Amino acid sequence: MRVGRNVRGLRRIGALLVPHAKGEGRAFALGALLASAVVALHVIQPWPLKWILDYLSGRSDGLTGWVAAAPTRGVIVLSLAFVGIALAAAAAEYGEVLQLNGLGNRVLYRFRAALFSHILRQPLAFHESREVGELLTRVIYDISRLRRGLNGVLIRIFQTLVLFAATIAVLLWLNLALGLVLAGGGVLALLAMSRRGQRIARAAKKQRKREGSLASLVAGELLSIRELQTFGLGESEVERRFRGRNQRSLKQEQKVRRLAAGLSLRVDVLLAVSIAVALWLGTRAVVSGQLTAGDLVVFFSYAVSLRHPFAQFAYQTARLGRTYACGERLAKLAERVTEIADQPGARPAPPFRGEIALEDVAIKAPRRVRTGRKWTLDGLSVTLPAGKRVAVIGPNGAGKSTLLRAVLRLADPDRGRVLFDGSDVRAFTLDSVRGQMSVVFQDSVLSGLTVRQNLALGMPAVTTEAVERAARAARAADFIARLPQGYDTPVRRGGDLFSGGESQRLAIARALLRDGRIWLLDEPTSGLDHATAGELTELLLTVTRGRTTLWVTHDPALVPRLDWVVVLDHGTARFAGRPEAYLAWLEAGVGARSVLQRES
Repeated sequence: MRVGRNVRGLRRIGALLVPHAKGEGRAFALGALLASAVVALHVIQPWPLKWILDYLSGRSDGLTGWVAAAPTRGVIVLSLAFVGIALAAAAAEYGEVLQLNGLGNRVLYRFRAALFSHILRQPLAFHESREVGELLTRVIYDISRLRRGLNGVLIRIFQTLVLFAATIAVLLWLNLALGLVLAGGGVLALLAMSRRGQRIARAAKKQRKREGSLASLVAGELLSIRELQTFGLGESEVERRFRGRNQRSLKQEQKVRRLAAGLSLRVDVLLAVSIAVALWLGTRAVVSGQLTAGDLVVFFSYAVSLRHPFAQFAYQTARLGRTYACGERLAKLAERVTEIADQPGARPAPPFRGEIALEDVAIKAPRRVRTGRKWTLDGLSVTLPAGKRVAVIGPNGAGKSTLLRAVLRLADPDRGRVLFDGSDVRAFTLDSVRGQMSVVFQDSVLSGLTVRQNLALGMPAVTTEAVERAARAARAADFIARLPQGYDTPVRRGGDLFSGGESQRLAIARALLRDGRIWLLDEPTSGLDHATAGELTELLLTVTRGRTTLWVTHDPALVPRLDWVVVLDHGTARFAGRPEAYLAWLEAGVGARSVLQRES
């Protein structure tokens, strides 16, 4: 049962990594050839000593007879052969490590790149339901442990098994009884590794969870360092929580180490007992003339040589438990189906006129961020005319941002559908839909990229002239020119190179550069001073004229300047129509007043 689980675990890890091993057949074949050479050289290495000892003890058959005919030359040749075999084995093992370690490293680094891309393509609901630290632990630390475990499997485990089988075959050929004693000890050691390896795997899996929880705490709290330093760090609740999780992680790590040390001890004891019994039997066989002294030396050279690979095997078995745990966590993530992706048969979208209709759309709130309501949109049905600028208003939690996500296909409806010009948006490819949209969020500047890369995000073929033209149109060119490296200035963490107004100008420049047929604006002037907000509002009113625009806002003064109004409340549309009809609805309805009261 345990062996079956081990095999299934290795198969799952193999299925995870094989797609990333394309083009590595030659490296693997060379590594396997070198591993075979290492095994063969270790098997033949003791024989020159046997022949020398047989000569010294008076035997004169086979090669010992050749040595006896020319003792000086024969002993020198066999001694040099022993040294040459040892050097060849060392060189082959060196080449094997280089080949197979390099192979394992390349495969794992390709897998890491693919996994990161896979995570980036998961829907927002996935990211909102997981801690950043947990994902960080998987992408960085779990893959590092998997890499070390994979290299151990490639180099140590299978080679040890082959060497054990070859050595036992030679020992059985030399003397059946002695071979069976060592074979029995080796098999018991392998069984001990299998049993203890399962316990190590379970303990390591729990340890990885504790490490992920600790990383999540660190990542979350460091994002709040301003508040922590402002309100005091002395014996804070954050530090107490960290110490508690750190202590639990240490306790679990100690358990894993204790199990691994116990495994090595068991293997050493079993091998020592087997060798002692074989030594006793072998000595009797030499005395009785059944074995020569050279045979006994060969036999115990093999027996002692098994100790190091078995110790390595025990170490790698302990590591394999961690490898299983990391592999399982990574497999769950890598095998996760991307929920928002191109449907079978999806086609590139034609240029949109811009009519957007939502038919009975319902979208669940991510479980981790729910605040009592299961649905952020709940049966929303509304039609937004093409080419109209639509004010999307309503109280906090009404579903305004989720409406934008549904239009942008950052979230797909759990029920209902979103139509663009009468066609279900899921009938089109994601890139062709999003490529026709200009989006301005409240915070759109990405750290780690240059200003130019921020503006041209997702548009690799855009020209430098187009980037600078968009910056001028968004009135961002002047402050960009004052930066140390202009458009090639890297943006620091959090975008704190810029003021709030400058960041939003960059976001507007990016939207202009994309030149979308549909614009999505999620409170683009929120948090800005009155003068800056007014200036950016005028700019946006100008650039969105004639474009279908969904403008989420809490500014009542903006509503009459737009072409259409949608009022959301509890995930449904309470009103949809022209601004003048909206004003009349406000004056006439008790329901309207209750919505506005919640908004305020």
